[in-house]
Amino acid sequence: MNARILFRLSGAAAIAGGLLRVASAVPLYLDATGQEWLWTLVDMLLTLGLIGIYLARAGKLGFLGLAGFALAMASLSFIGGPDADVFGFSTYEQGAAALAISLVGLSIAWVRAGERPLAPPLCWFGAVIAAGG
Repeated sequence: MNARILFRLSGAAAIAGGLLRVASAVPLYLDATGQEWLWTLVDMLLTLGLIGIYLARAGKLGFLGLAGFALAMASLSFIGGPDADVFGFSTYEQGAAALAISLVGLSIAWVRAGERPLAPPLCWFGAVIAAGG
């Protein structure tokens, strides 16, 4: 499989993960196990999508892009991990906040580098604003 196909699959994973994340915000009448599987799928798709999104632009995004990507990957692991508060705080809540911050950093690097399309960083900014960040 060549890089072009992998980047396209990564983009499809990012879009599917984002759409499923939006869909998970509305009542879907899933049992607890079904809801957990949906969130697991969302986290996996977003992780795979983010890897491709970053790697396609890594040479242009600089240190801020790398830092945003690395923090986003770590944040997704906190969000997708167990719900137990083993560190004395909610790993989901802190992971979500760190993910928002990291995507703002990645967005700034993206816009500063003149990368296209502009929809992903604008959506990431919009998500932070909508969440009250």
